[in-house]
Amino acid sequence: MNKLLLIFSSIFLLCSCGEQYNIAGNSSVASLDGRMLYLRISPDGTTRTIETTSLCLDSCEVVHGRFEFFGDVDSTMMAMLYTGKECVMPLVLENGKLDIQVDNIAPHVTGGKLNERLYSFFKKRNRLDNEIWELENKVMRMMREGYSPAEIQKKVGKRAEELNEKAQEMETRFVKENYDNVLGPGFFMLLCRQYPSPIMTEQISKIVKGAPAHFLNDPFVSHYLQQARLRSETEKKNNGNVFEMTIPEHNGSTVIKVNCP
Repeated sequence: MNKLLLIFSSIFLLCSCGEQYNIAGNSSVASLDGRMLYLRISPDGTTRTIETTSLCLDSCEVVHGRFEFFGDVDSTMMAMLYTGKECVMPLVLENGKLDIQVDNIAPHVTGGKLNERLYSFFKKRNRLDNEIWELENKVMRMMREGYSPAEIQKKVGKRAEELNEKAQEMETRFVKENYDNVLGPGFFMLLCRQYPSPIMTEQISKIVKGAPAHFLNDPFVSHYLQQARLRSETEKKNNGNVFEMTIPEHNGSTVIKVNCP
């Protein structure tokens, strides 16, 4: 009888943890040596930045460029690697052994199908970022050479718009392709962090249009959209209480807008 109870207890313990992660990391960033790294998740998804009320799952010191994390989580989830308040890189906590390479050029994670998918996307996105960076350098050179803003816009404006649209299309497609796993809401959170406060951009509208209920009900997605819509409604209400006043001046007239309470 005791043997039977022991078997059942062992089965329960094995099944109680959804995912077991084992992370081995290497860093070629000299400034990280001797510093602490923190593996963080957002427990409720309701904050804009994961560092404000995040939960620290694990921590370790970088020693001679090496570090490691291991532990259990209830399910596969998106996490962020931090040093202090500085975000180092995102990753997915999933079953199996994960290898992290931290460097100044292209940090990446191998091991686990979702991490492979995430960093395959980042690799493609980085190639596009390099094109954008080269175009920005070209603009700076043209400014130093004395080109006017109108001339610069004429020469590189169209290409800049094309690259920006391509980047947004790539990001939007990635979220849509991952509606059904943690990469969808996880990458959506990364996109939203670039804005100082929740806002409904054209890109975000495209992402949520036709999205399945389980994506829209994700805690972070749901909270962000609620706040963005509330802000939009407030702005519309305020704009509805604006009237124009024309003030004559000696060289013409000036039109100002006045908000009414």
